[in-house]
Amino acid sequence: MEAIKHKNILAHRYLAVIEKEKWILAHDGGWRRGVMTTNMSECLNSVLKGARRLPISAIVHLTLMRCVQYFIERVSRGGRMVQENQLWSDYACRMYDKWARKSNEHRVAKYDVREQTASVATVGRPSRGQHIQVVKLSTSDCSCGKWTIFGILCSHAICTAKWHSLDPTTLVQAWYNISEYLATYEGRFQPLADERYWDPPTFELHHNPVRRERRRVGRDRTTRLRNEMGTTVSRQRQY
Repeated sequence: MEAIKHKNILAHRYLAVIEKEKWILAHDGGWRRGVMTTNMSECLNSVLKGARRLPISAIVHLTLMRCVQYFIERVSRGGRMVQENQLWSDYACRMYDKWARKSNEHRVAKYDVREQTASVATVGRPSRGQHIQVVKLSTSDCSCGKWTIFGILCSHAICTAKWHSLDPTTLVQAWYNISEYLATYEGRFQPLADERYWDPPTFELHHNPVRRERRRVGRDRTTRLRNEMGTTVSRQRQY
């Protein structure tokens, strides 16, 4: 916050009135795990791009086909990871391998065997990277915050676990396991036959022209519930 205040006092005042757990990963209680979007619907935007302003039937068909393709790709990727005997998903493997290589440069000083705590001195250039972090394996915590945020051992925790004669791979959160990855995409989609073979509908649609009448001039008012993260100072023109 002090760095933000030094760069822009107005930004500091704006953020100071917002609860920290709503915009700072270090204060979210470990729920987001590195996700910075304000709501889960934003995760679908990249999947459903191109579906906007299409007829309703086209939107439904496009959403179905893209979800089917999405599941096919993930199931195929899961099968490949099983064949390669991976412990976790590709993302977790990349993060762990990167921090495992970095852990070789750290120096560890044990403090308590029962609490499994240690002080870890990092090695880096004089201008950056030279810090001392405190690791507590008993509470799955490191002062750098990465272990709490991502659920994957940071470089400081990895070298601490090794110094305490523990296998650091057993301390990675279970939701990164291949079994959990495969369970996420175990759902099945059934192909749809031509509309001529569908069962007759048990309901009847009625057109209500009143619902389409404009009650006032100008743009319709949105019913979206806004919060602090959805408020913008200015709106730029999009091209």
